Amino acid sequence: MQMDSPFEYRNCPGCGEDDFEILFESNMKSDDFNVLFEYAMEGYDSQERVEGYLVPGKEWGRHVRCKRCHLIYVNPTEKASKINEHYSEAKNTHAPAIRESYLRTARSQVRLIEKYANGTNLLDIGCAQGFFLHSAHEAGYTTKGVELSQDAAEYARREFGLDVEAKPFEELQFPESHFDVVTLWQTLEHVPYPLVTLKEVHRILKPGGLVAVSTPDIEATPARVLGKRWWDIKRLHINQFSTRTLSGILRNTGFRDISSASHRGFVSLSILVTMMLKYLSVYEQSKSLPDPASPLGNIMDKMMFVYPSRFNHCVVLGFK
Repeated sequence: MQMDSPFEYRNCPGCGEDDFEILFESNMKSDDFNVLFEYAMEGYDSQERVEGYLVPGKEWGRHVRCKRCHLIYVNPTEKASKINEHYSEAKNTHAPAIRESYLRTARSQVRLIEKYANGTNLLDIGCAQGFFLHSAHEAGYTTKGVELSQDAAEYARREFGLDVEAKPFEELQFPESHFDVVTLWQTLEHVPYPLVTLKEVHRILKPGGLVAVSTPDIEATPARVLGKRWWDIKRLHINQFSTRTLSGILRNTGFRDISSASHRGFVSLSILVTMMLKYLSVYEQSKSLPDPASPLGNIMDKMMFVYPSRFNHCVVLGFK
């Protein structure tokens, strides 16, 4: 790589080793890295941006597997500063479409946290539009959020009155042993250096404090069946964890009593159909079907499917 290249090679983000095997090469042009969010591109109307969020393309970087800890990750990636810049500028016009599904999922996540937490001072890293934080606040937690997207952070403040910092987590320097609970829901798959992030999480947790982490699971049935066509192989995801490798990185950063868990997820029929049509590349011929503005689409928007998170995601808990 040239000195002024926007890309960088990483050691394994799970254990720090630099010994890997290539699983499959990138199918992107070099400038594709500069467009992480298709739904935020100029020229897309609001409905197209929602659809772009649901299935944000079929591109991916070069995936490698660490020979030591077996974590699968993208190498090289864009530099961390550039990735943070992209997320900071990302628009979140899809929030109304996902709101009810995500709020119901968030309530199930809160019930999971309530089983294990020993206090109520909670930090959510990568809190997006604040659906989980809002649900936690309603359940009696004192909440704080961190979210790179300026637009998503503003939505969380405006819609729910939440305390959300729109800055990189590592820059905030929270006090040591300050929080009872730290959560990272669907966050670590986007983070260039998750070891650094989790070490900082360990520092700011109180002794006995709980960390809850979830990511897509590359060893779950959908990923095993679909391979590179799995919907979570995409440019946004630069780390591909499993329960085994996610537990390993928590162990490497000092957490103990690590265990896997599951909560309920919710998705509306309209979102599910949109995802399927986009995934099968037949959306243009059928896009009026799930449109919430149509009578049928309106009915589909109110119908919710419930599924266990372990179907496609791993959820791992640990304690300081």
